[in-house]
Amino acid sequence: MDLNNKHTWSSKSNRILEYASTLEKYNLWLVSFFRPYLKGRVLEVGAGLGGLSKILPKKSLILSDNNPAYIEHLKEEIGVDTLHLNIEKNAPKQYHGYFDAILSSNVFEHIKDDDQAFINCFKLLSNEGYLLLFVPAGPEIYGSLDRDMGHFRRYKLNDIKRKANKVGFKIIEIRYVNLPGYFAWWGRGVFPAQSAANGVLAKIFDLFVTPFLYLEKYVNPPIGQSIILVAQKT
Repeated sequence: MDLNNKHTWSSKSNRILEYASTLEKYNLWLVSFFRPYLKGRVLEVGAGLGGLSKILPKKSLILSDNNPAYIEHLKEEIGVDTLHLNIEKNAPKQYHGYFDAILSSNVFEHIKDDDQAFINCFKLLSNEGYLLLFVPAGPEIYGSLDRDMGHFRRYKLNDIKRKANKVGFKIIEIRYVNLPGYFAWWGRGVFPAQSAANGVLAKIFDLFVTPFLYLEKYVNPPIGQSIILVAQKT
């Protein structure tokens, strides 16, 4: 199966996504922030190759993506319901008010009109449903990896707060995470590594750095590679 849809996704993007999908410790750490809210009917927006999907509760889970090849991959590998969805362009009426939680990891930075993506998520959520967002932080470390992955932006906390509040979400939690990754991402942008080296570096980070990231549950870092948002539809 050709997982590289060249109309929306470069070969470099696909390669980086493949690396990310194999980072088991990192993905478990990421999902740990959202587990209390992953109840009822859950939609993952931009599920990609299923790196997170395979560790989400499978009951009442729907996986979505805008890449048809990824949708086929998800059907084969994860075995739950799927939805071909461009969250920037539409929010299918049959799913308005349907989901109790929407999870999206490292997706909104790929969306040109991310304000519309917030609006569409709001439409799809039930009353008091949760938007669970994980996005890259730090515009000042935007670099070659971001360009390779087709990122329009990296976020500041105030960016996310403003966009969520504008739609009508109530902020439950928002903060920076992954302080070590902030400096690692900056370094990889300034001193780009070869493709094979990127995979090795990602594995090293997963094995030896990710276990220490759990400490950030007790101490909020002032900066980080990413931002987590938990917001509730009110």
